[in-house]
Amino acid sequence: LGGARPGAKVSCEPRCRAELLSLAMAPVASNCMTGVMSALGPWALSCCTRRVDAPTGGAAERLLGAPGVAAPPPAADESGLAETVRLAAALLPGREMTAWQRAWCTADNVGRYHRGRHGDPAAAAEILAQALRWREDYREVLSGAREPRWQTDLRVLTRGGDGVPIIYGCFRHNVPATSANLRDITEHMAAVLEAASRARRQGATNADTVMDCHGYVMRDNLNPAPMLALMRMVNQPYRDSLRRAIVVDAPRSFQMLWRAAAPLLSEKTKRKICFVSRAEAAQLVEASSGPGAAAAVDRVMALNREAIGCQGVHFPSELPEDGA
Repeated sequence: LGGARPGAKVSCEPRCRAELLSLAMAPVASNCMTGVMSALGPWALSCCTRRVDAPTGGAAERLLGAPGVAAPPPAADESGLAETVRLAAALLPGREMTAWQRAWCTADNVGRYHRGRHGDPAAAAEILAQALRWREDYREVLSGAREPRWQTDLRVLTRGGDGVPIIYGCFRHNVPATSANLRDITEHMAAVLEAASRARRQGATNADTVMDCHGYVMRDNLNPAPMLALMRMVNQPYRDSLRRAIVVDAPRSFQMLWRAAAPLLSEKTKRKICFVSRAEAAQLVEASSGPGAAAAVDRVMALNREAIGCQGVHFPSELPEDGA
């Protein structure tokens, strides 16, 4: 709520119609920050529709619910997963999977699509095939065979005590999207979301995204192409990979970007996105991921509000074991 005072009412949606969409997954969006988000997942927007008291101290925990990683979903029927994979292969070019695609079809990954279509293998196969085609298209950067041309500061910044990685990006370091760099922007986002999926620990199944709107300039974010690319990633390739997206200090000018993004998001995804001030963002991160993660996020947000800034050094991840 860009500048909301502690103790004021906080909504995970914009407060009123006059301000609707003025606030700001994903790592979903402008260039790499389209994100989010959200996703990223992306990382990339309108969290819980209820109104609650602004998080001050322990109140953040009430907003988030119990911190930590949710219990893993029930395992899908193995025969249903196998049938989903078989049917998905038939929908791919040549009616078969590459070895790289098949290696990705673990029970956990396929289970996301199987559950997403309520156990219907044929319906699940359609969206799994979409994800597999996308992964084949971006195979070089996802596999690490080629390093993307890094475009902004979007990266996995830290990991919470609950094992959930946190993606961070700031609009201060945004790069306007053009036909010349759109593929590079998309590859940057893809590599970060893939790094986040590898950075999960302790049974975590998704990631958090902090989208810092400090430095947002509307004229640099008029091209919706990065947003559409991020939405595509969040919808299928990184399905259910977003636990929460925290949009920080979103200005009124963010309205246009939100209008473009909102129709592309499911209600389930919208409920995962919160619009807050910088101070509130740190409290939310601490409630879910612990003081260490909160300190890391708050430190970078503070630097990005100073002259020196903090564009990041290690991509796609600041976590040593997850760096490219």
